[in-house]
Amino acid sequence: MQLKDRVAIVPGAGQGIGAAVAIAYAREGAKVAVVDMNAEAAQAVAAEIEATGGQAMAVACNVAVREQ
Repeated sequence: MQLKDRVAIVPGAGQGIGAAVAIAYAREGAKVAVVDMNAEAAQAVAAEIEATGGQAMAVACNVAVREQ
C-alpha cells in the first residue's frame, strides 16, 4: 500500500476520471476526500470506497467558488 496513512483530496470525484482516481487512491490505502458539486454523487463514490474497506468522506463543494 503505497499511500497508506496519506490523505487524498480529489476534486471532481463524483463521476468519471475523478471517481476512478478516488477509488484507485483508496485501493492504495489513502483516506480519500471525495469532493464534487453534486453531494449525492460524492456520497455514492465515498460509499463505494467504504464498501470495499477503504476510508472516505464526501464533501459537497464547487472548487471554482473561493468561499466554498
